[in-house]
Amino acid sequence: MVTEVLVLIAVIIIMLLGVAGTVVPFIPGIPLILISIAAYGWYEGFELIGPKYLAIMTGITVLAVFLDYLSTVLGAKYFGSSKKGMWGSLLGTFVGLFIFPPLGILIGPFLGAFIGEYLELKDIEKAAKVGVGTVVGLFSGTVVKLILALIMLISFLILVF
Repeated sequence: MVTEVLVLIAVIIIMLLGVAGTVVPFIPGIPLILISIAAYGWYEGFELIGPKYLAIMTGITVLAVFLDYLSTVLGAKYFGSSKKGMWGSLLGTFVGLFIFPPLGILIGPFLGAFIGEYLELKDIEKAAKVGVGTVVGLFSGTVVKLILALIMLISFLILVF
């Protein structure tokens, strides 16, 4: 009995780290939550955590990872970006994340979109607008990921309690 409680507490703590990872760079937020759910399911013999629930949580995880990469590009596009601006935002996201962490997650997409758009149009105002749009997209994606992470956590808690 004590072991089961300790395992459940450990899983919930790891899931909370996953929720934090939706906003903190370098913590694989939603994938960490999915791994925690699957590990707990394995631990308890997949009686509470069934294949259907695991498939739904996997679908949410795939959606969140897809939205994570797409949100900055969609933000740039919504603010009128050209293809070079969108590619710049995507490239800037990766470069910023690895070269200037943690601030690079904001600066990278902005600069990437700005540079890409400026190379295309030679219009500094339009390039700045697209850069801001990229950051808006990034924040929008983060909010959606946070909501999905909370849905996963709450559904798990409902299932096990």
